[in-house]
Amino acid sequence: MSRGRRIFTIVLVAVLVAAGYGGYRWWHERPPYGPEVLEFAATAEQLPPGDGPEIEHHGVKVLVPEGGAAVGGRITWRPPTGRGSDWDEDGWFMIFVVDKRVDLMPPQVWGTSPSGHEVSSGGDGVQNRIAEKYPWLRGAGDIKTDESTWRDGGMALSMTPAAGGVDFVAIFPPIPNGDPERRFLAAAPVTLSDLMIAVAFVGPDRQVYWAERVYG
Repeated sequence: MSRGRRIFTIVLVAVLVAAGYGGYRWWHERPPYGPEVLEFAATAEQLPPGDGPEIEHHGVKVLVPEGGAAVGGRITWRPPTGRGSDWDEDGWFMIFVVDKRVDLMPPQVWGTSPSGHEVSSGGDGVQNRIAEKYPWLRGAGDIKTDESTWRDGGMALSMTPAAGGVDFVAIFPPIPNGDPERRFLAAAPVTLSDLMIAVAFVGPDRQVYWAERVYG
């Protein structure tokens, strides 16, 4: 084989490999459905502290610290047809409550699904890719403390798309001005107009399919 023909063959193989990888990436990251088919609806309300430290909102019981604030919410959607509830096969939803004033989340968000599906509270490293892909949702990601150090912030909720809905309570503690924690956590006082609620769809291989603002 001549040198020119050999170079042409190598280039052709490289092009085919790149095209194949690009096609795989497109197929792998293509969502099985979009947010428009789910018909999201969301409500939120400021919860009074009540006579004691414990309050309840649609079955979610929480303790509110003195001077803190609590917001209760409900998100509903049409469960996707033909999909199960296996997170490893069907992916999962992450729900973020973000204080838009500071792009931070509260340290505590607890939820339950009326359908009985598991609702998990916590965080996941995939949040950083969500925040990178959707700048308007940068409050979902870690907070940079210096050139090479990052720290996680508040809490998010995770559940199967098959759940069809979630009730939750977000707790905003009374962090004083000047306290270093105010750099990482949303704190009281807070009003409903300060908040944004978003849903992100994460695939079974931790692909970030899409994110949708459902409130605020």
